[in-house]
Amino acid sequence: MKRKIISQGIGGYTIYLPNKWIKENNLTKGTDVDIEEIDNMLIISPTEVKLRLETSIQLTGNTESAIRTIITNTYRKGYDKIIVEYDNEEQFKIMQHVIKTRLIGFDIMKKEKNKCIVESVTEPSIDQFENILSKIFYNTEQLFEAVINKSEGKEHDNIEEIEERIQSYDNFCRRVISKDKIKNKKAEFLWAFLTLINHGQREIYHLSKLINTKLSKELIELLRDGEKLFKLLEQAYFKKDKTLLADIHFLEKNLIYKKGYELLQKKGKENIYLYHILLGIREFYQSNSPLMGIIV
Repeated sequence: MKRKIISQGIGGYTIYLPNKWIKENNLTKGTDVDIEEIDNMLIISPTEVKLRLETSIQLTGNTESAIRTIITNTYRKGYDKIIVEYDNEEQFKIMQHVIKTRLIGFDIMKKEKNKCIVESVTEPSIDQFENILSKIFYNTEQLFEAVINKSEGKEHDNIEEIEERIQSYDNFCRRVISKDKIKNKKAEFLWAFLTLINHGQREIYHLSKLINTKLSKELIELLRDGEKLFKLLEQAYFKKDKTLLADIHFLEKNLIYKKGYELLQKKGKENIYLYHILLGIREFYQSNSPLMGIIV
């Protein structure tokens, strides 16, 4: 529908709201409404009601990754209260660790026999999305530096702790996207961008678990080049500068199809390390596509 803008004196403008919408939402004269600006659009909605979403899940098996996946994705989906049923104490201990290291602001509020309640207690505001996202970039840089130091046989920061922070920040950002996606038309691009960034840093993390000796100078140089590509992504996101994405395309072609292919033909025993470095670079590179969708 269309509505004409009505001038209301010096600098003021109004529009008529549809009477049907007013009645359906039980609004009257003097009722507050929310007005949100997204790009060149204004979204008018009844005053937001904070609903606490609740669900139940059942843990099966004692595999850490399976338990972690169901818990973190329930959190990501936006639930505020999760009733968890489990079979044994081993499952409970795994769940406890996942909540502590992966879910910001959540805790176990009540425990019964083979059942507990997990709830949001002190999670950050949705408004903290950009701040938390900046922490993902910062800690991924810290991860690169720690892995490079380890590959050179030097002292390095605790890689497991860095990885846990990255995963908790990533889960929170996805939770915000799930809760707020109706309002943000770029939510799908943000989700894909986060996924590829996360996959890229996971390859660097898995590389760190394999390193038990100093790596060759060529591999360390390639790892540093991967860090440069990642920092270009960071700059492009925060500056909303799509011209930097051309540099990422150029750098990726050089690192994968020139340096990478040459090293694959001669490295032999180091190819397992090379595999993770090249795959990490490739994942970071692919994130430039949804990043373009965010920027434009």
